[in-house]
Amino acid sequence: MSERCVLAYSGGLDTSVAARSLREERGLDVVAAFVDLGQPYDLGEVKARAGAAEADLRVIDARDRFAEEFCLPALHANALYEGTYPLVSSLARPLIAHEVVALAREVGARFVAHGCTGKGNDQVRFETSFAALAPELEVLAPIREASRSREESLGLAARWGIPQAREASTYSVDENLWGRTVEAGPLEDPWLEPPRDAFELTVDPLQAPDAPAEVTIALEAGRPVALDGARLPIAELVARLNGIAGAHGFGRVDMIENRLVGIKSRELYEVPGALALITAHRDLEDLTLERDLAHEKAGLERRWAELCYYGQWYGPLHEGLRSFMAAAQEDVTGEVRLRFFKGSCAVIGRRSPRALYDLALATYEGRADRFDQGHAEGFIRLWSLPVRTWAGRRGDPPPASRPEPVRPGSVTPHVEEDPASAGPSAVREPPTERSPAPLWGGRFGEASAADAVAFTRSQVDRRLVPQDLRATRAHCEALARAGLLEPGERDRLVAEVDRLLDEAERGSFPFRDEDEDVHLAVERVLTERLGDLGARVHAGRSRNDLVVTDLRLWVGQAATGLAERARGLARALADRAEEHLETPLPAYTHLQRAQPSTLAQHLLAHAFPLVRDAERLERAGAGAGASALGAAAAAGTTLPLDRDVAAAALGLSRSFDNSIDAVSDRDFALDLLSACLSTALHLSRLGEDLVLWCSREFGFARPADAYATGSSMMPQKRNPDVAELARAQAGRILGDLVHLATVLKGLPLSYDRDLQEDKAAVFDAHDALVPALEAMAGMVRTLSFDVDRMAEAAGDPDLSATDVAEHLVARGVPFREAHGVVGRLVARLEEEGRSLRALRPEEWAEVHPALEDPPHLSGGAAARPSPGGPSPASTREQLARLRAALR
Repeated sequence: MSERCVLAYSGGLDTSVAARSLREERGLDVVAAFVDLGQPYDLGEVKARAGAAEADLRVIDARDRFAEEFCLPALHANALYEGTYPLVSSLARPLIAHEVVALAREVGARFVAHGCTGKGNDQVRFETSFAALAPELEVLAPIREASRSREESLGLAARWGIPQAREASTYSVDENLWGRTVEAGPLEDPWLEPPRDAFELTVDPLQAPDAPAEVTIALEAGRPVALDGARLPIAELVARLNGIAGAHGFGRVDMIENRLVGIKSRELYEVPGALALITAHRDLEDLTLERDLAHEKAGLERRWAELCYYGQWYGPLHEGLRSFMAAAQEDVTGEVRLRFFKGSCAVIGRRSPRALYDLALATYEGRADRFDQGHAEGFIRLWSLPVRTWAGRRGDPPPASRPEPVRPGSVTPHVEEDPASAGPSAVREPPTERSPAPLWGGRFGEASAADAVAFTRSQVDRRLVPQDLRATRAHCEALARAGLLEPGERDRLVAEVDRLLDEAERGSFPFRDEDEDVHLAVERVLTERLGDLGARVHAGRSRNDLVVTDLRLWVGQAATGLAERARGLARALADRAEEHLETPLPAYTHLQRAQPSTLAQHLLAHAFPLVRDAERLERAGAGAGASALGAAAAAGTTLPLDRDVAAAALGLSRSFDNSIDAVSDRDFALDLLSACLSTALHLSRLGEDLVLWCSREFGFARPADAYATGSSMMPQKRNPDVAELARAQAGRILGDLVHLATVLKGLPLSYDRDLQEDKAAVFDAHDALVPALEAMAGMVRTLSFDVDRMAEAAGDPDLSATDVAEHLVARGVPFREAHGVVGRLVARLEEEGRSLRALRPEEWAEVHPALEDPPHLSGGAAARPSPGGPSPASTREQLARLRAALR
């Protein structure tokens, strides 16, 4: 049998000739790997060419992978080689090389091949990718090695009966989802206009419709998800954009390109969909990326495109750049409107919930302008400080710094000098602004001491700013319903609160160091922006009813998130259990092997408690779902506020029963902490089992590299740190529960400042549990199990001792007597160095008359069909119940 070679097969002239050459000249059996990347093709024609080339054709559908793993990263990088070319072929080659290598390993080939010439870039891309993916394979390049011209290849194709497409006699064409490339033939003369027959995806801009077309592209975290409101997979979205943009003549690129091999070539590209997407994506990044990140990313985009063009996709630098580009997409969410007309594509609108554009800062309209121009002077003085310091240290001042002569009638400017300065270059900093007095300061004649302010100020509650803004918006509804706000005033307040909610979501809420707590910070900002109207929002409410409402809203949301994460870990355990329904593993008591069981039963034993934890967490969240707005400081308010209006505006089904209880109640926080502790305890038990299983002494499991750590001193170590840290969280969360319970146990009614400590405990428990649940789910999903080691442990013959006792019971022997008989037998066999399975039939009868019929000792877990037990049927039933509970 001849040796095999897997050829990267396009179905065109060069690769068809290459396939036949490999057979004729080297005697190789050629497997032609035709990788579908979204290019148009006639499968019958491809089969006919491969057949004439005497190659074994394999068609590989990689369209979705090409779109997700290659085109999408290119979009994230706005990738254009030399600022012009959207990398059609450059993106395709590393994926084709990957599929060729995979097929070579599948069929046992020692050779891989491509049909590239010695002048092109693709030879480098293929062979560099092969080197990165499979350095052990030998690479063949029959077209390059034979130095064949295009005419010679056409002659061989005719001699061997390999049919060719019409354009193959004129052009060399490559096409995929991302676009179409054309070269050779009349295009080799850079002075000539490209012939009309070179284009297929785009119309001549001069012949394009006289009416423009507009589309709206929606992106989520840098990923295009919808076109004109219709959600589409990437491949289909690009295809539709190709049709729309191409019909208006957009997407033609005619360029003189610097090839990697050092020559210049004239290349023609049709890339309407890719260029339109890059245009929209880049514009949305302008709206959403922070300035320094945007500038740095733009500089790296050129390098990204160069490395891809140079065939370095699998190199470490390109991998790192892809990670950077992907990480920069977190805020690139929104919509962009494009207009296509006569070969052009223009952005005519963009919007985003993550936009960093703020109209109130950008506008020059006086009433809407929130930019304090007085701050500019201090900013400029600090910005120019290095230049002025440098200038002041030079021997001669620069010309601009020399004083001009005083002309008659002019006024000499007055310059104040700091008597402590070393010279005229010293900078006087503007005086520090006095911190505003707190809302409650009117009752006091002396300002708070600095140490008292530092001790009583709350910073931890800043994470409640979204909830505080939601509660403020609900209170505005109650004020308006009570006639204390006019409809227009209510609308202005709600609009500003919504803007602040958007800022809070982006992490740009304007906190100040002197803000006593989140509530006063919100009121301060509203007052700064809306004047007296902002100050009116506090009517009829207190921080006492506001803070507990905020915390209730947060607890409800946090409990839901924790419950879902607990279920996520339970799902991971269920999935692994389903893989190992019959994998034997002993059940342990006192950490000693006890009875036959399975890995599935163990994993399900950890999953069911997590389902109960999720239910506890959700009950805690539901228990927090009441509004305290309207309770005010403790005894309500004289203003005609309807508490149910505020509750409804918050989406809560109920309000408080007793105003004093409303401001002092933290039972819901204790409920959440209790549910968190229960979850942490079960997480700790799972962690302990995994730590034991991953030890060499047990050797039942091995953590994936991504979920293990090493030692800074001992090179051989492989530590299950995720499980160990998850095990440790129970003590931390128990401390949070004890802390809050201790705070609450002796408080007099109603509100006391001690309650400020509630948030630290609740936030800490949540923040400890979230990463533990997520990391443990990942660790469970990626664990490798040593089923042979488990089977060895489960094969311990002493695990059958209980089976022997029950065998006696089934024959009328009282269990206490049976237990004693078997216990004495096991002790005797242990002294003799034997096991239960070593007993001969006559020895069984000597132990007890009822054992004349010896027990069957190899049933294992399958012999335990009782409900909830380890038999496969019972475990499947448990798994079904667990899946139902998770749904």
